[in-house]
Amino acid sequence: MKTLTATAVLAVAAAALTGCGNVSFGSGEETRSYTAPAGITALKITGDGSRVQVTATDTPTIKVSERLRWSNEKNKPVAERLTEDDTLTLAAKCARATVGFSRCGVSYRVQVPRDVPVEIDNRDGSISASGLAGAVKLHSHNGSIEVTDLRATSASISSRDGSLRVSGRATTADLDSSNGSIVATGLTADRLTARSRDGRIKLSGDVKTADLDTANGSIDVAGLTAERVTAKTLDGGVRLGFASAPTHVRASSANGSIRVWLPTSESYAIATSTDNGSRTIDPSVHQDSASSRSVKLDTRDGSILVNSADQRSW
Repeated sequence: MKTLTATAVLAVAAAALTGCGNVSFGSGEETRSYTAPAGITALKITGDGSRVQVTATDTPTIKVSERLRWSNEKNKPVAERLTEDDTLTLAAKCARATVGFSRCGVSYRVQVPRDVPVEIDNRDGSISASGLAGAVKLHSHNGSIEVTDLRATSASISSRDGSLRVSGRATTADLDSSNGSIVATGLTADRLTARSRDGRIKLSGDVKTADLDTANGSIDVAGLTAERVTAKTLDGGVRLGFASAPTHVRASSANGSIRVWLPTSESYAIATSTDNGSRTIDPSVHQDSASSRSVKLDTRDGSILVNSADQRSW
């Protein structure tokens, strides 16, 4: 194990507060930039606050810029940079404030080779990533996550309290937000799982199998090319618009309407059920109980409408 060298630029402004005995506070910031040694093929970041930004490039090495900020000298963050085997690990930690207001955090701007696996766990701050092609695992305890131009073999992206926005492609994608929306636009994946306890789910793109589940929020799918889609919400409407004929559709809502748009080039075995609402199927959508293309729609409180997708412009 070895510690990387760093070039630091330090700017500190100290201020003393009167009326607080001999208690003194200071604020400041420090910026460091460095390059990881050759041979590093994986990146891990554990943040205690502030933003983490990772961008994939065609360069062969990892380049890091970290910015430390603090408002209390007793709470100045500690940033560690370690290499072990082929992995670069960045870790930041703040002490807990003892008196009054305290701001502390370390933000990262990192450039990585495209195929490098990236794992980030940020306690209190947002994460943004672009162009990553290796395995991706991103988690924020309290902050949003935005991923663009994804090219990963696998992607696991989650936030306990924040929204997720994802675009690009992944062989498998697992998106999870405890308290926030999930927006995956222009996403290509063999398999997608999207779960939210309290937030809407919005999806477009080309996904072979999609499993969408929210406890409190709507599900909105527009212009999707897919084979199998399951959409479930306890409290919200479901809108599923298909650009190509799916083979398996399941949509359910405990409290909300269901709208589905299907291409009329194929026939479907359609089953609908609602305890309180109308059920309408456009005559241009061909029904055949023997069809291998199955569509089942179920809501306890809301209407169900199946329409042609032929004239839709997503």
